[in-house]
Amino acid sequence: MPSITVSLIFLLAVIPYCDLQAQVAPNRSLDPSFLRWLNSLFYLPPEGELRVRKEYRMLTDMERNNFHLAIRLLKMDTSVPPNKFDALASLHHLNTAEAAHGGPNFLGWHRVYLVLCENALREKIANVTIPYWDNTLEEALPDPRQSILFSPLFMGSASGQVVTGPFSYWSTVGYGQLARDVGNSRRLMNPGDLTAIFSRRLIADISNPNAPESSNLEELHNDVHVYVGEQMSRIESASYDPLFYIHHAFIDCIWEEFRNLQRLSGVDPARDFPRIVGEQAHQPLASMGLGRLLVIDGINNIFTQRIYRCESRPACIMNSNTCGSPYLRCDWTRQRCMPLIMSSGPGMFSRSQWPFPGFFAG
Repeated sequence: MPSITVSLIFLLAVIPYCDLQAQVAPNRSLDPSFLRWLNSLFYLPPEGELRVRKEYRMLTDMERNNFHLAIRLLKMDTSVPPNKFDALASLHHLNTAEAAHGGPNFLGWHRVYLVLCENALREKIANVTIPYWDNTLEEALPDPRQSILFSPLFMGSASGQVVTGPFSYWSTVGYGQLARDVGNSRRLMNPGDLTAIFSRRLIADISNPNAPESSNLEELHNDVHVYVGEQMSRIESASYDPLFYIHHAFIDCIWEEFRNLQRLSGVDPARDFPRIVGEQAHQPLASMGLGRLLVIDGINNIFTQRIYRCESRPACIMNSNTCGSPYLRCDWTRQRCMPLIMSSGPGMFSRSQWPFPGFFAG
């Protein structure tokens, strides 16, 4: 497989908006102001300024508040109709869904998409980076709906219309009020899923169309979408929930951890593209549907060499009850980090509250 240069990825990505319109949405006219703005989001940061994507609960309070505020500011910015947040969200389902789902381009497409969204957030607040949501932490709880994740400090309501938190009473374009139905169907990921993924050697072993169910990262990711429910459960509406972005950041970080293991085993992840890809849209030289990028560009090393890296997943700290965050605690009987849970009051929580009081040391 020929190597892909930096210029192929990013210089070709910045093209006249009329050409981008022809590639991104040939069957639907996109607003020219949106296309011009979208082109401006294709760029490499200065050398040496590698962003760090942390687990959502590992952010400082200021980092978390800035992340929330940047999203809200995009939602309020109507210089691109209907607003910049919803315009970016629409890319996930317009005419890119075929190339973005159901094959090996799933991973690369969403990697590029997250970078574009992160660049947009940084227009509002400098140095904001999309965190990742390690949903295996919630999987360890008796009732994940009680997790601090769904408190007003983080993502807000787990059931029904989102009426608490930074995105309370949000409306979506064509899909009603933002809502969730956490836990009604499917499941979250667990440590065994990660073990199965990391035991594989090639991207074909963890992606559609041929990966076994136990290590199929796209299908495991689908389960989490449906588990959250409502808008998150459907391709056409999922990206209108801010939870979408931290979920996909986790999938991306898992993929990068897999790629690091590939390097250790002698596989070059930048050359590892399956021979059997299923749909034509996933062929390596097909258009990705984002700028002038090709599907093969999504596996290039440049993203984690020049743009960002993922901080390690939270782990128990010896001689401590915590996992490095005031919002996580360690269950030493299973050596797993778990989120704090909310108290019985609506949207309230206590840092001392813990689902298994006798399970951690100290």
